[in-house]
Amino acid sequence: MEHPDAHDRNGTHAADRVSGPSDRESDDEATQRYLDLIRSVHDEWTTLEAEGDSSVQLSATALSTIKEAVRADFRHGAHVEMPPTAAGPYTLSEQALRTVVRNAVDSVPGVIALRTTFDHEPPKGGHRTRGVPSRIRCRISAAAGDRDLLEVADEVRTAVIAACREHMDLTDLRVDIHIEDLHDN
Repeated sequence: MEHPDAHDRNGTHAADRVSGPSDRESDDEATQRYLDLIRSVHDEWTTLEAEGDSSVQLSATALSTIKEAVRADFRHGAHVEMPPTAAGPYTLSEQALRTVVRNAVDSVPGVIALRTTFDHEPPKGGHRTRGVPSRIRCRISAAAGDRDLLEVADEVRTAVIAACREHMDLTDLRVDIHIEDLHDN
């Protein structure tokens, strides 16, 4: 066996020599042996899995963790595309979007948010997200009293538009307000 620091008669370092046809053949054989090994491991795994062997099954802890992650993702709702920032594109959970809108509605004195729905542009990021919100429909309860309900609706609309612009850079929104209920102060 030749030492890695050895030089041949021409002074060429052993590591600098170009591999010849025999070296390529041995590389091809090694590659084939490696692919055969992977194929056999895959076949063995498939057989063990089909037989229900516990060594290839997910542990109860791993399965529980996966289930909890799926539940959390479901609770937070779909991912909604937002206008890109200087740092790049991003998505927001539907729950976070609803929270921003609900807080804006509830910030108007005498108003309680009841329900919010969104219309979205077509998604750019694929089928797993919703597009940028284009329309927000807010159902609210307003305090019964001397205030003009049209003014209340305008205040709520202004608050929602301002919150969406400030927190999410959403500027081209249509916001519909439906006063569904009146409550006592």
